[in-house]
Amino acid sequence: MVHAHAHTLSAAETDAPSLLERHVSAEARGEALSGVSPVGLFRTDAAGRCLAVNARWCEITGLAEAEALREGWARALHRDDRERVLTGWRQATSEGRGFEAELRFRRPDGTVAQVLAQALPERDPDGRISGFVGAVTDLSRHLEVAQERIEQRKQAEAESERHNEQLRSLALRLALAQEHERRRIAAGLHDEVGQLLAVAQAKLGQLMASGASGDVSGEAGEIRALLDRAIEETRALTFELSSPVLHELGLAAAVESLCERLSQESGVEFRVETDGEPESLGEDLRTLLYRTVRELCRNVVRHARAPRAEVRLSTEGDRIQIVVADDGEGFDASEHTRRFDTAGGFGLFAIREMCAHVEGRFEIESAAGEGARAVLSVPLG
Repeated sequence: MVHAHAHTLSAAETDAPSLLERHVSAEARGEALSGVSPVGLFRTDAAGRCLAVNARWCEITGLAEAEALREGWARALHRDDRERVLTGWRQATSEGRGFEAELRFRRPDGTVAQVLAQALPERDPDGRISGFVGAVTDLSRHLEVAQERIEQRKQAEAESERHNEQLRSLALRLALAQEHERRRIAAGLHDEVGQLLAVAQAKLGQLMASGASGDVSGEAGEIRALLDRAIEETRALTFELSSPVLHELGLAAAVESLCERLSQESGVEFRVETDGEPESLGEDLRTLLYRTVRELCRNVVRHARAPRAEVRLSTEGDRIQIVVADDGEGFDASEHTRRFDTAGGFGLFAIREMCAHVEGRFEIESAAGEGARAVLSVPLG
């Protein structure tokens, strides 16, 4: 919908050549108006009373020429525009100025024409105003085309958003599939390889306790050391692939276990605060949240150069909020994407996409020398 407006033209504007002047023919300045014109033409007396209109004007308004004479043309004005247009027209004619307004005509059949109306004063040889000549240009088709383009753009944007939503959904399904596969491999390492190594370690211990001596005892000791190392590496790899604590004890316990291990490995002092495990937290969301916390904590270790960091998990109504904050060197939050390493990890982009998919929020606050604070909030449903 074009918002209508009305204003009078200045003297400088009335003296300048205009589209209106090009459309008003020599006939329009005489007793009749041109019947061949792409715009509707009208002519009035000095008081602004209509004297003549052309055929195109009648087509646009839906009124016959006889119906338009004097003030009859005002009947075609849309009721919501009538007072504004008449006030503007009367002011222009009384002051002898040009007139321009966007307005609507409502035809007898109920259809509406949106037009641009323009008028300029006519002067006699003595310079006195003898009347006004004007034109109305039908904007309806132009507005329809513009509206069609707007609708097409909206449809394209909606289609793009549907595709983006499908991509987000696919990305989440892939992430969950990866996590399920990691869990399967981790379980295999723990249940099969780990158990075999533990049995081998126990049998080797029995052999050493049986009194073997010499080279056999020395080699057995070396083999046991290798087995101890293999068991430790297997346990570490198991936790790296998928935290058993997450699936056995829940998100809060898994985050505590994660931060404890990161503190031991990196020297960063992680502190965890939690108000317990939300009862309505589903397995898939729990898995995604754990991966998010793990990625954010790893970024602290990789980039923050922070001696301390804090992880807080809290439930607020039907949402769970996770905060990962550090007292490191900080960074320009407007350029934060370059500060996060996504190679081989869940990635900041994936975190944002996950939040968008589940109607969550993800924000990062940081400044140089002031540490960083990442806040994640998602619905529990």
